[in-house]
Amino acid sequence: MKKTEILICNFGGPEKESDVQPFLFNLFYDPLVIKTSFGPFRKMFANYVSKKRAPESNHEYAKIGYSPINRTTQTQAEQLQALLRETHPETNVRVVNRYTAPFAQDVIPSVDAKNARVFIITMYPHFCHSTTATSVREVDQAFMAKYPGEEIDSTRIYSWWHNQSYLDFSFEQLRGKLEETIKNQSEGPLTVMFSAHGIPKKYRVKGDPYVSETTGHYNEIKRRCNAWLKEFEGGKHLDRCHWILCYQSRVGRVEWTKPYTDATIEELGKSRGGHLLLFPVSFTSDHIETLYEMDVTYKEQALECGFTSYQRVLAANTDSKFTQCLKDILIQHGF
Repeated sequence: MKKTEILICNFGGPEKESDVQPFLFNLFYDPLVIKTSFGPFRKMFANYVSKKRAPESNHEYAKIGYSPINRTTQTQAEQLQALLRETHPETNVRVVNRYTAPFAQDVIPSVDAKNARVFIITMYPHFCHSTTATSVREVDQAFMAKYPGEEIDSTRIYSWWHNQSYLDFSFEQLRGKLEETIKNQSEGPLTVMFSAHGIPKKYRVKGDPYVSETTGHYNEIKRRCNAWLKEFEGGKHLDRCHWILCYQSRVGRVEWTKPYTDATIEELGKSRGGHLLLFPVSFTSDHIETLYEMDVTYKEQALECGFTSYQRVLAANTDSKFTQCLKDILIQHGF
């Protein structure tokens, strides 16, 4: 049996103050993130924006002890490698980050793609050009640099939100926290808010499937939770639960996918109140968007504008059940 090389692609994040500005530069220099006609001015633009935003971003990262996503992804890779080696001992699982080390150009030279099966799996459950496509593109470019003029066989795994084991995992993540919240807050309205990272509206109009996929994920988990609520304590909590999918983390002046998470929290806090339970639907690792934007900004906003309690479901992180999901997804793709 051939050796197997599995590349786990993730976003990356700054681990200290000196990482922040280079991280932002790489992000804003990416043509699949900032889709404009800057052309030769793209580098100048990325330099300007990253330097301008670095102080504020560093303040936020410092508040959470900087991003844990690199450590989390490495642990996820190690757990998956140990699990896969139980049946396929000649398996390596490597991390490839998009905006902080280890970059594809650093990892791919050590991958013997001619004598191994290669699997590329992105850590984004829903396909988006600004995350999934740009990660796979970087891996492809690194392979082309190593094997110029040759085609390298690989299995690409993305858009895996509908994998049954992952849907089961997502449901149990939310159901457990929902049950805990209901038991602690037995009276009053309860808003279950799914919050996904938004994208500019024009990207969706041009055919990016991300919003449709997050909507599908939301609808299925909502369906399962409502079925559970009908049975839990005689169904008495079913009508107090209000469900909504929102989008966060917008940047700049252009319109992004709506409804916006912050605006919806403000509106529902004033009009409905009660309790807020936030589920980070598009995140498999906790980082700045969950640890700061959700746990600090949205929590403060929710409690100030009318909600009496705030809870958040953790991302998958290093949960061994999530590692089992990744194994199942790989098996479905021929591992």
